[in-house]
Amino acid sequence: MKPYLKLLRYEMKTLLKDPMNLFMFIYPFFMLLMVGAVVPALIQRSGIDTASPDYSLSMLLIFIIVLAIGGFISGTLLGFSLLENKDEQTIKAIAVTPISVRGYVVFKSIYTYLIGVFGNVVMVLGLKLFFSEPFSFSYQGVSFGLQDVSTYSILLFSLTSSLFTPTIGTLIAAIAKNKIEGFAFMKSGGIVVMLPALILLNGFQDWKQYLIGIVPNFWSVKAFINEVFGTSQPSDLTFEGYLIIGALYMLLIAFLSIQYFMKRSGAERG
Repeated sequence: MKPYLKLLRYEMKTLLKDPMNLFMFIYPFFMLLMVGAVVPALIQRSGIDTASPDYSLSMLLIFIIVLAIGGFISGTLLGFSLLENKDEQTIKAIAVTPISVRGYVVFKSIYTYLIGVFGNVVMVLGLKLFFSEPFSFSYQGVSFGLQDVSTYSILLFSLTSSLFTPTIGTLIAAIAKNKIEGFAFMKSGGIVVMLPALILLNGFQDWKQYLIGIVPNFWSVKAFINEVFGTSQPSDLTFEGYLIIGALYMLLIAFLSIQYFMKRSGAERG
């Protein structure tokens, strides 16, 4: 345990010295302000009435983006950090220390996961507490009830959704050869992350919704959207059911990615 505490102190120092990493702590508040205050104001200024379907659809899409992107942002932090370790050959140096390579990767995954949880709680709970008015609308005759969702449900969502952090981070680190390739994967991955928005289409309201389930963050996004609207279709799972499947799926991908990352990085100890 002592080596990991020393490693934590070191990681925190380097984390706060890097402007890009420091932004990871700031972006949830930035997103909260943008999504809760700036974007609604811009939409209304464009002439769209708050009671119109266009306003409802716009705000709902923005909300889904908030739900989908939290774990992805902190996941890219993890991915680039691991790629930097691989580029600088520090992974091989770690292999001869008391901390195994697998232990090091899991350690970094855990603390960036906690950053992801923090970010999701700030954004989602913040929207409920401070910006519930812009998110008070109806979509297809059903009220968007963010203000009625419990803090417990928001916490459960955040804990599960943030598992996307080690999933996407270790996946980027495992597949990309260097940080340049990692950046390319990050840009293309940002498009994939938005696929859960397809749940708004009528064609994905029944069993076909599970076709989107190949995207790891679909499960937590779908769970929370159902919770906010307080509705479900015959083919839907429970709130907890979506979260459990999503958690297991993301943990499996993270485990396989860590194994592949260690193999490609040339680590000798696991």
